[in-house]
Amino acid sequence: MEGSYSSFEAKINLWKKEVDLFINILENHHISDNIFEDIVRIIKFVEENKSMIQETLFKDDILELAEDITSSATLLECASDECYILDDGSKVYFPITKDDFFNSLYIESLTINFNKNNNSFIELILLNNPDYFNGSYFIINIDENSNIKFIGLED
Repeated sequence: MEGSYSSFEAKINLWKKEVDLFINILENHHISDNIFEDIVRIIKFVEENKSMIQETLFKDDILELAEDITSSATLLECASDECYILDDGSKVYFPITKDDFFNSLYIESLTINFNKNNNSFIELILLNNPDYFNGSYFIINIDENSNIKFIGLED
């Protein structure tokens, strides 16, 4: 497969949700017999390290940012709690807690890129339900040494 690029797509279940899986085999990558084992290992790592992945993107101001964006929605009169209704009909109660935030996170897609050195590079796209960030999503990268890095929040 010298000098070519291959891409495969599938649906898998991660974190109890259906996820788009993209596998990219980049130029000059020698497909080894254990590529399927590598894919299974990566998927298993993401499944088993949910809390570590979530903690990577949890920054001090993330709940404040979620509340700032959410507070632009319609304010409802809800008992003694401050709550808003989002465009999708979801209710969000303030204050948004860390547990609320983590429970709202789900993986939209998992991309595995194999390069010419048989190393893998993983990209996760995470969203929230309810959508605290008006369609923006989180990008998490995981390198071949299982180092997890929060890249940012994108529109």
